[in-house]
Amino acid sequence: MSAGSRLAAFGAGVLLTVAGFVGYNMVNTSAASVSCKQSYPNIPGKVLLENDKVIVQRFTFPPGQWEGVHAHPPNQVFIHLKGGHWTSRYGDRTSSGHWPDGSVGWIGGVSLSEEHESVNSGKEPIELIWVTLKEGCSA
Repeated sequence: MSAGSRLAAFGAGVLLTVAGFVGYNMVNTSAASVSCKQSYPNIPGKVLLENDKVIVQRFTFPPGQWEGVHAHPPNQVFIHLKGGHWTSRYGDRTSSGHWPDGSVGWIGGVSLSEEHESVNSGKEPIELIWVTLKEGCSA
């Protein structure tokens, strides 16, 4: 099995585990849950799964593309299907780091007032999955 196939299988396993954990039950989006979706001014995303407990989205970040200033809802897990080098800004503070393929992390939320945005500062696209728990999101 190739490294790409193993990574895809890993990602699918994580999604199935998360979906099972939160009680997989596909329903239509309500107005209250829309604010729970991750969004970027400059990067389109795709909803892979949404039910009354969770939203799973996939984004591809081209090299050199800034996301644009954005917020993050609380209670998010991110999975780098294809990792890379990020440079992030919070107001005037900047930091950089490399996230390898398959790396996973948690973010508790970021408000728009923090002036947060990141850029793929590497040479290859970064593919990222966001899993957002709807509990705690506001309308």
